[in-house]
Amino acid sequence: MDDNFAFLLPVVLSLFGVAFLVVARYGNRAALFWGGGYLCAALGFLAPLLLAVLPAPVVALVAEAVFVCAFLLYSQALICHFNAPRILALRGAIAVLGYAAIAVAVLGAGSLRYELFLSDITCGLLLVAAMVSIRFRLRAPVDKALFAASVFVVLETLVRTLVFFFIAASPAIDDFVGSPYAYVMQITSTVGALLLALTALASVALRILDGHRKDAEEDPLTGLLNRRGFEQFIGEGGRTARNEAAIIVADIDWFKAINDHFGHAAGDEAIREVARLLRAVSWPGLAVARFGGEEFIAYLPNCRLPDAHMLANTVRIALAERDLSGIGIDRAITASFGVAVTAAGDHTIHDAISRADRLLYLAKSSGRNRVVSNAAEGVQPAAGPRLFVVRD
Repeated sequence: MDDNFAFLLPVVLSLFGVAFLVVARYGNRAALFWGGGYLCAALGFLAPLLLAVLPAPVVALVAEAVFVCAFLLYSQALICHFNAPRILALRGAIAVLGYAAIAVAVLGAGSLRYELFLSDITCGLLLVAAMVSIRFRLRAPVDKALFAASVFVVLETLVRTLVFFFIAASPAIDDFVGSPYAYVMQITSTVGALLLALTALASVALRILDGHRKDAEEDPLTGLLNRRGFEQFIGEGGRTARNEAAIIVADIDWFKAINDHFGHAAGDEAIREVARLLRAVSWPGLAVARFGGEEFIAYLPNCRLPDAHMLANTVRIALAERDLSGIGIDRAITASFGVAVTAAGDHTIHDAISRADRLLYLAKSSGRNRVVSNAAEGVQPAAGPRLFVVRD
């Protein structure tokens, strides 16, 4: 039974390693390190098979080498997953010095007690170093669960090795395979490996899904929402507005002339500049999207028309006064704005967007570089709509 259980652990570790490598094909580098770490750990538990052809000290050194590599890869996977400081020099020093001490314990002292103590301490420190690096980057619940699983693995490793070092009887290196410590290690390592693998797989999978969602809903040039992302936001978070919401539609003036005169690269930088200004608008729940080309839309929940008009005009002035020589444009660029708010008779937010769009074109036809908003949104008096217009 013990032999069957000992064989089961490397099989489980190998399956997780392969699963992570498959996931890594979807572009997640952390999964590549997780996969390598689990395959190394599987090889470490299979190392006793080499006793049939190699001396026990050599087998011990081989096993310890792949275990240290496994935990070095685990630590790299955590750091890569959270995009944390790599502290490669520190982790490399822990691995090299730890393995050198292990080699002295095996070849010099011939002590299994010191070998396992130094091995577990080295592996634990590698994981602790990564945990310290990522400790302030935990956001999602699954990421916190992954950190907790890492804590469990470290505690399990340290408690087990301390109990063995200070309390349990110490078998010789040749007798390790059939020792009580080996059996306990297989049980506790299985629990820790399963817990760490499952939480890591969940965290990696969610990160991949979030990346695909981000690609589908964000404009790659500006990082703003695209049309699909804006629709998704309005369908979810946008419904939280308890009062009237405002829509600002903006369009860069004479954008084709900018592209023709300064080049498309400068035109792209101009688009990014407008995106930065709109994103910097200080309003709770603000959502800004690029609807294509040089057209932008901002959604401001619980915002009255005068406030939205003032914010749009602030952006207009800031853009017109911007020094763009650093991006290859030696003259000021301007934008026109249409501003509208939701009305009681609106069926959807698109009714307000349509009104803001019409007001934008009114700003364009009135000379550009201005903000036009309707003083009576949703109401069409007999004399026609009253307009707020701000221009040069």
